[in-house]
Amino acid sequence: MAYQIKQTAEAIQKIKGSKFIGRAYTVYSREEAQDIVRNIESEHKKASHVCWACRIDRNGESLGYSSDAGEPHGSAGPPILSVIERYDLTNILCVVIRYFGGTKLGIGGLIRAYSGVAAETLAMAGRVKHIPKLQLKITAKPHSYSDVLRVLRKYCDSVHPSFSPDQISVEFEITSDKFDELQKDVGQIPTVILTRS
Repeated sequence: MAYQIKQTAEAIQKIKGSKFIGRAYTVYSREEAQDIVRNIESEHKKASHVCWACRIDRNGESLGYSSDAGEPHGSAGPPILSVIERYDLTNILCVVIRYFGGTKLGIGGLIRAYSGVAAETLAMAGRVKHIPKLQLKITAKPHSYSDVLRVLRKYCDSVHPSFSPDQISVEFEITSDKFDELQKDVGQIPTVILTRS
């Protein structure tokens, strides 16, 4: 079973003179995670390193990404990602900011430091059950558009339609637990094709 964090969180640890700040955020794409990392880099311009890992649910598959941000290869980003995986979290970004305190920690020490701060941060964030989201697409004849919209209003807040003379196309997202019911409703509308996008 997968989980998401319950809330954003921050943890601070001092390890052999270095200050480590861990932060956890809910995110839904790698791009959103990278935007947050860029904002943190601007906020902490004097930090030695801003290392991070994220894990995103994409149509039921969890995709993991990480960055050592200049620390020795594999000593920061992958240990953070490993903690995220151990907690079985998805749609999560965990960032660990380091202010170097003058004492080198060595590869083993860095791995322990980054994973330890990440674990404390995620424990503070808590977790709730994750319900996967599906990215879907409906195509239909233009005369079915109002029927399609009527059905979609039951399941989602936001849709992205596009039109051509002989076809409409609507992209949207729903939680996976609503899929069977949606499929049944859509099946009542002639000319409609439902696919995963």
